[in-house]
Amino acid sequence: MNSENFIKKYEPIVKEWFDFKNRKNFTHVEWDDFWSELLEKIVREDLLSKYNSDHHSKASFETWLKKVLNNLYIDISRKIAKGNWFPITTGNDDENFEILEDRFKIESHNEPTADVDIDIIAKLVEKIPKIRDRVLVKLKTYIDGYTVINDEEYDFLEGLSDISDVKTFVTENIYDNKCGMKDKDVCKLMNLKKGSINTIYQRTVRKYLVGPYKIYRAKNNVF
Repeated sequence: MNSENFIKKYEPIVKEWFDFKNRKNFTHVEWDDFWSELLEKIVREDLLSKYNSDHHSKASFETWLKKVLNNLYIDISRKIAKGNWFPITTGNDDENFEILEDRFKIESHNEPTADVDIDIIAKLVEKIPKIRDRVLVKLKTYIDGYTVINDEEYDFLEGLSDISDVKTFVTENIYDNKCGMKDKDVCKLMNLKKGSINTIYQRTVRKYLVGPYKIYRAKNNVF
């Protein structure tokens, strides 16, 4: 069974198992995190090939899968309990962040790195339903000459900000060594408290970018 067939057949089964497990567990795990980690494990470890129908236990695939799910759930729960499970992390504005964790890195020639498929990420960003969250992600990962902020989104920013020329402000206030704008400049544009920017950004990226991108990798066998 390949990963794409697994997703089609077993995602509802895994979700049902997960919901039941999560209701009984004190440390709640996010479904998007769990599903993404499972798919990454399937791709990284070629997990599905490890099931052996001829094993002496005669365990069915579903029984074997539940054991895999349980072990993964325990691992994630332990990390949450220890306080070190951060699928999306951010630090301060002076740090270089990992791709899909805070801002895309930029090489010296100002081209995005090839660690991820930037075109796929851009398409996922466009699917973020809430305009505030979508614009925030675009500003935090802005690549001058690549990122597209449409007229509706510029109108949204102009309605929030007292800045007269929003387009010029955006292009003049991006980082020199990586993509995106500093939080203090995002605050000026979006009328958000600085402390809330990374909270909203983390939640949005985890839900609409990291999870879907891992699913894309699993479906397309991208390592």
